[in-house]
Amino acid sequence: MKKLYYFPRIIAAIRAWAAKYKTNIPTNGATMAMTQAEVTAEQGLCTVMIEAIDAADVAAAAAKQKNKDRDRAIADTMKVLGANIQTHKKHTGYNDGIGAALGIVGSEIDFDPMTVKTTVKLAVAPNGVDIKFTLEHAEGGNIYCKRGSETTFTYLKHVTHPHTIDTRPNIGGATSEQRQYYVFLVLNDQEIGIQSDIATIPL
Repeated sequence: MKKLYYFPRIIAAIRAWAAKYKTNIPTNGATMAMTQAEVTAEQGLCTVMIEAIDAADVAAAAAKQKNKDRDRAIADTMKVLGANIQTHKKHTGYNDGIGAALGIVGSEIDFDPMTVKTTVKLAVAPNGVDIKFTLEHAEGGNIYCKRGSETTFTYLKHVTHPHTIDTRPNIGGATSEQRQYYVFLVLNDQEIGIQSDIATIPL
């Protein structure tokens, strides 16, 4: 059986439709000679959809907050542990065996999901704009763009590999235009850290 996936905007439209149908079926159902039992049954089907959507929204909001709490806890505790580890490494009793046992051989990863920021580099490619950014231990990035006569940035795409090409033609077929891009890193399907600096390139 094929797995279904609905984008958030589609889910919102389905809920709005189900609520409208549930509200209006009694009056319109009578016009179509539906029995009260039939009307009630269809209202019940709408309720099933509405309640399932609402429950999923509540769960998603809770999960999002839990992810934020987790990332903040990791960042805060690693700051303390990181400082302690540096002290341990300077102790006369420390050796590589202890380091291996504790998993602290080499440099520690400095990653704060609240403040992490990527660096974006652009280049003209034969078929568009070549976009690269540093992953910084995240899982991907959301790319935003403003091009030509546009006055605001809009979402372009999500990528899990820190390299992609924007192959869209210039607005209105213009021979040249300016493109601007910035990236938010993504972890667990959530944007994290700080927006990258805006990178600009003429195309």
